[in-house]
Amino acid sequence: MGSMEWTAESLEARILEIVRDDILSVDQSFSVESDLIAAGLESMGVTQLMLAIEESTGVWVDESLLTPANLASVRSLAACVHEQLAGS
Repeated sequence: MGSMEWTAESLEARILEIVRDDILSVDQSFSVESDLIAAGLESMGVTQLMLAIEESTGVWVDESLLTPANLASVRSLAACVHEQLAGS
């Protein structure tokens, strides 16, 4: 999967899947726009999420980028990861 070209949309879908399936106990109403912190994401979950994203995309997001703004939603996090991918 390393050769896959990740788009912002495919990243959103993958990160949403990781969050829904592995990180948070959320239902299908949880979307890319939903607030991750309000949904219960805390520091251990962030670490798990970042590891899962790295496994999926090969990109490690620097902790300095894990700001409240970037962790606001799956969409903002995906945009952050996408920037990392574009820059690498």
